Amino acid sequence: MFNFLEEIKENLKDSAGLDSFNLINLSGKLLYVEGHLGLVTLSKEIISFKVKKAIVIVEGENLTLAELSNNTIKICGKIKKVEEI
Repeated sequence: MFNFLEEIKENLKDSAGLDSFNLINLSGKLLYVEGHLGLVTLSKEIISFKVKKAIVIVEGENLTLAELSNNTIKICGKIKKVEEI
């Protein structure tokens, strides 16, 4: 069976480093991450976390951690920008 998201992930794996984590942004209101390696910054405007070979920075308004486990993060709020550095 054809899996659209897996196909995109495989095509981008080498160029974007997506082999180490998954990130799903739902309507700019919820961000779900699998494969994080720990939080770096936590505030209502910025949440950042480590992933393999990078740090992901989430910027927005009224950001909250709805879930935090060993390898998953769920961020709620008005998500304006997500970038990897």
